[in-house]
Amino acid sequence: MEKNNYILNTVDEIRNVLEQNEYRKKRYNYDIEWFQEKKKQIENNIIRIAIMGITSSGKSTLVNALLGEKILPVAIIPSSSIIITVSKGKIRQATVYFKDKEAKVLSGSNLNDKVIAEYADESKNPNNKFKVIQIDIQSPKFLLKDNIHIIDSPGLDACDLEIHEKLTLEILLPTIDICIFLTTVKANSDEINAEKIKIVHEKEKQIVLVQNMIDSIEEKIGKNGIIEEDKEKILKKHKKRGKNLLKSAINNNSEFDVIQISALNALKGRIANDINLYNSSNIEYLTKAINMCVQKVMPKINASRERSFSERINHIISTDREIIEGKNLENINSIKEISSDIDDIVYDFKVSREKIESKIKIIDKIILDTISEINDFDSEEVESYSEIIEKINNKNLKIEKQILNIVKECENSKKEIYTKLNLDIRYDYSLPSMEGKNIDVKHKYEERTRLIKKDGVFNIGKRLLSDIFETKWGYKEEEYDEKVVDKDATIDMVKNVSYQNRRKYMNILWEWGTQYNNSLNLFYHEISKKEEEYQRKKKQNIEFYDIDEVIKSLKYINRKLKEHKAYEDEIAITVSEDILNKDISKELTEYSISNVSYNLYKLINQILEKNYLLIGNYLKQSSLEKIKTEVQDIFWTWDIESCVKFVSRIKGIYLNEEENKNLKENGIYYSENIIIIYELCKNKEKFLEQLKELIEKSFNLFIMFNGIQIGNSEKQIMKSNNLNYIIENNDIIANLVIDSYKEFVNANNIKELLLSVSNLRNKISKKFPNIIKGNTLINSKNPIYNMALIEGNKNDDFIISDYKTIKEQLFANPLSRGKEEKETLEEILSYFLNK
Repeated sequence: MEKNNYILNTVDEIRNVLEQNEYRKKRYNYDIEWFQEKKKQIENNIIRIAIMGITSSGKSTLVNALLGEKILPVAIIPSSSIIITVSKGKIRQATVYFKDKEAKVLSGSNLNDKVIAEYADESKNPNNKFKVIQIDIQSPKFLLKDNIHIIDSPGLDACDLEIHEKLTLEILLPTIDICIFLTTVKANSDEINAEKIKIVHEKEKQIVLVQNMIDSIEEKIGKNGIIEEDKEKILKKHKKRGKNLLKSAINNNSEFDVIQISALNALKGRIANDINLYNSSNIEYLTKAINMCVQKVMPKINASRERSFSERINHIISTDREIIEGKNLENINSIKEISSDIDDIVYDFKVSREKIESKIKIIDKIILDTISEINDFDSEEVESYSEIIEKINNKNLKIEKQILNIVKECENSKKEIYTKLNLDIRYDYSLPSMEGKNIDVKHKYEERTRLIKKDGVFNIGKRLLSDIFETKWGYKEEEYDEKVVDKDATIDMVKNVSYQNRRKYMNILWEWGTQYNNSLNLFYHEISKKEEEYQRKKKQNIEFYDIDEVIKSLKYINRKLKEHKAYEDEIAITVSEDILNKDISKELTEYSISNVSYNLYKLINQILEKNYLLIGNYLKQSSLEKIKTEVQDIFWTWDIESCVKFVSRIKGIYLNEEENKNLKENGIYYSENIIIIYELCKNKEKFLEQLKELIEKSFNLFIMFNGIQIGNSEKQIMKSNNLNYIIENNDIIANLVIDSYKEFVNANNIKELLLSVSNLRNKISKKFPNIIKGNTLINSKNPIYNMALIEGNKNDDFIISDYKTIKEQLFANPLSRGKEEKETLEEILSYFLNK
């Protein structure tokens, strides 16, 4: 980007005045240093761009696409509080900064996604045991200009707005210039995205809204392989949804564009030097939008610089005048006043730390009170303990909010000092890490005996006599397992979770305290420099003519600064589609194809359809064998679009627009022998009424969830009272259906996904011991992956001979013809082999 010549020329003009002779150089030494430092910052002109959005919306893949190679690991759990920056550099290298030792430089073969994962992946660096603060990555192939730095932080992409993320948004956002808000073409995260966009907008940050993963868009296929909606039409609908999301989040009707990209195709295109694949990714459309946003924020940054220069000029002039006149010592009084303000925030900071510590002590007391309450409670019913556990969770949540407010108050005071000292907060980083855990009631099953009425008229008379003589005539005894509270396990869990929360709270106190102290030290250093500068000027000989000339020259420069006034554009939400003026050659165009090609396409879709229906029939037959009775298929989802697609594949049932609309409204859809349940429906009252009708039945349950956002999916499943109600009151075979799995396929890491899903299944089985284990499936267009998963699920003792036989059979299937299919099948089968 071109440097702002006017700003740089102003700095040079000021320095020329202050450096005209030796006397001035000596007198204005600190001022000259100040302007030199400012010039260096302006020449570097660093623009910080944060990538925000839902977890695993393809952030790492996008950054890798900008780098032109796979350096950041994908499909991982990011280690909390580690900031990653990416920029252009002459040398390809990464620098890892630690809290307690010197930085480590990685380059050559030592710089790749696996090495970075050792520091950035929570599974390899649990609780940040290596004490990594930041990782800076540079590459000559970085697509953006050398002054643009991409900032990535786990706190900016949590699934829910947890305390950690709220703190990050409050503390890190002020140091950011632009936000790339990355989402996917899926709609199930719009509510979370809207909340984040509101926060970013309140901080007056430029936003570029990006919908990623357009490569995953599939045509909407109807019966017999007929295309009901093509990809272009579906993408237009998603773009319109994105625009509406922005308008509702910020209450603004301005015209702006939503940029749709495929980070994966951009990365693959750059690695393989495939220009067509690269162009299809739209990545250049994004880089163009970023460059335009940089141009839009520069007037605001320059206006801030001009104000800063003007304040420094006024400081120089007033200081000289006070010293010459020997009265009205406003500058030294101002220094003392700011010094007093710093002393005040130091005291407030100390008090705030004590407040946080006292809040943590309250948590300790809550733990003891809760344990005592559980011990004293007589009931064995799990539900009766829910109130106790909910109380402790609510208290913990309240304390977290209080800690957040304490930190926010201190941060606001700190920002005021930055302004008073004429310092740029954009160069300040601080990132605390905190996320508390909730507590659940633990239960167990105990064998009990109950009396059941015997059939027959004769037994009715016996039961009358048994009631009189207190006998068991007319009844038979039946043993059953009753769910009761496991007090010891619940108490142990209360202690364990509370200990973890306490440790995290102490961690935030330490991390935030360290960062805050850094700012305080900077403030005191700046104040001491100002005091020293004032005293040194005061002791110097007064060269009236020289000083008078300096004052006149600086006044003239100051007038020009005020007259110029860099234009501060309003903060816009992304950029106008018209302004971007995307090349016509890249626009999607309609073209005709031959009947032969179209019929071949229909035939392929029909083959996929028939194979999927065979899987559906197999699952139905398998459920009959497990429960020994007729079952209904019930599909439980938080994402209608994905669920409807899966139902059409597995059952051959296609929902029309009106049926989709009713499902969104009322939450339950019945058709033939299937039920679809959408828990996020609008009409909650009607939904709950219909739900009550679905008890004391047998169901083949398909729980659909987002595989990329596995943590959020786990919360949805485990904390759903409605799902809990259905499972508790019915005979259930539970099948887990993974949606949004593509990131793991792209990363050749499907085994990690299956392992995470296995852990999720174990948690579900532990919570609902009465549940019957079903299959793990993938909502993929190609049924071959589900064939492999079913084969793996069937063989509990999966051995090498099974692996070879099944692999040969699957590889012989025409559906596994491509390289990606074969690699993914091998990953799936090897997971079961190693299991």
